[in-house]
Order: sequence, then structure tokens, then C-alpha cells
Amino acid sequence: MQLGHLLITGGSGFIGSHLTSLALEHSKSVTVIDLQPESNPLTRHLVGDISDRNSLMSQLPRRIDTIIHLAARTSVLQSTKDPQGVFDTNVLGTQNLLELARDRGSSRILLASTNAVVGNFVDDRITETTPLRPMTPYGSTKAAAEVLSNAYSASYGVVATQLRLTNVYGEGMAKKDSIIPRLMRTALGTSHFSVYGDGEQYRDYVYVKDVVRAFVDLAKTDFQGPVIIGSGTSVTVNTLIQKTSIATGIEIPFDRVDAPAGEMRGVKVDNSLARSLGVNFNVDIDQGLVRTWQDFNRAMNLPKL
Repeated sequence: MQLGHLLITGGSGFIGSHLTSLALEHSKSVTVIDLQPESNPLTRHLVGDISDRNSLMSQLPRRIDTIIHLAARTSVLQSTKDPQGVFDTNVLGTQNLLELARDRGSSRILLASTNAVVGNFVDDRITETTPLRPMTPYGSTKAAAEVLSNAYSASYGVVATQLRLTNVYGEGMAKKDSIIPRLMRTALGTSHFSVYGDGEQYRDYVYVKDVVRAFVDLAKTDFQGPVIIGSGTSVTVNTLIQKTSIATGIEIPFDRVDAPAGEMRGVKVDNSLARSLGVNFNVDIDQGLVRTWQDFNRAMNLPKL
């Protein structure tokens, strides 16, 4: 099944660049809109801001069958410093995309969401029915985007699916500031790593190519609503350090500092709904870290021009 004419927002980013390459194999054409100029040369690439409705409506093609919406401001820390800016991109931007879908007759929209919409939930595994209780402006904007998209499904027939991603990692993340690239920069001796408290905080890490395959696979279904995209296996910070040391072949040094207020103790997710919809999670954390390190080491050691 082809996806027809596909629009990807944020298609030049870490996840977006992987998704764009795969989407080209499964669609008639791909249009990317992103703040960054870099993109796959086989796509139609537009530089633009999704919070600018007039620009979206005037630049984008009349025929859009499917929208995959990745563009967002994703830093939790930045969301606490600039909540209005995060709202403008994540909520107004999503509203603009939903209006675009309604205007262009798009039958399908898939949104990149996050388990942060449920807040600090540690009693059991997070499922799609866990109540929405975000604790940060970032999580709140993603929850708002989910609710808006569901309203457009009910009111206008645009089938909306919200993919709640856990911690995504993999090739192409050398410039990111999440925990795995920070550990790898420490392995190369260009950074310093601190562990909060006892290091027994746990998170779910999901490989980027499994994530983008999930977007494409779900775009070919008529499933509507939230679906968790995570490996289903959580690891602690201490274990992640050990696994990254093995993947890099370098003993990673670190120190311990007090955990900041509001630090979430753990995230465990249930991915059984995704699996029932045909989504596969093929790469475990050990394999994924080796692949990420090979790409990371190559990217960080490129000769300077």
C-alpha cells in the first residue's frame, strides 16, 4: 500500500531524516517542511515555520494525502524557560497542520507525541489508557496536540494517530544533548557526565529505525488514537553507562550529584498495542548502542574543513 502524497514536518531532524528516507519507498511523493534547509534531495523541501499559518497554506501543495507531524520544540528544560514559545510551536503549529489537513482533504495525520503526557507515573507500566497528567509545559503542549487531533477526527473525519515515543536513539544523533550522545562524548573525552543520585532511575530506549518504521506501518492502517512506541524494556542509568562502555570499548567516567527537584524515578511502558497493530521492535539496546557508536564516532571524527 502506498501512502500517496506525503507531508513530513520536521523532516530534516534526527528522526525526520530517517523517516524521510523510508517514506520515499512507500509514497508517490514526499514534501518536507522544516526550519532547516538540509533535506533529502528526492523530496520537495520547504523552509518554513509551522506556527505561521499563512505561510503553510500558501507554500504547501494542494494535494496532501497523509501528514506525519514531527516538528516540535522538545526540550523539557526549555519549555520551563519559554512556555509561550513552546506553546506557539507545539500547539498552534499542530492546530495549523490540522487545519491544513481539513483544507487539503488529507485523510490521515500521525503526530509524534511522548509518554510525558502522563507525567510521573511509576506504579505500573504506562499504557494508552493511563490518564493524561503532564508535569511540564512541554508535556502539556503534547497532550493538547493529542486532544486537538482527536477533535478533528471526530468533527472532520481526519484519522489521527498519536505515537507516544519513549527515548529515541540511533544513528544521526551526534549533535543531540540527550543521555546517550552525552555518554558517547564523555567516552571520547570531550564532555563530562554526572549521574543524578543513585543512578537507579530507569527509562525506555527505542531505536530510531524501529520508530520510523512504526510511523510508516501505522500510516497504512486506519487506527485512530494514541499508541505507545517504545522497546518495552527499561534500563537504569547505571546499566546504560555499563552498556555504553561495552559498546564503545571505553570505560566511561562519571561522578554523582544530587538529583534535581522533579526528577522522574522511572518510565516503563507497555507496547502490546503497537505490536498488535503490526509494529515490530527489532533492535535491542545492546545492538542499537553499537550501531549508534559506530555512526557517532565517525561523525565526531570527521576532518575539519
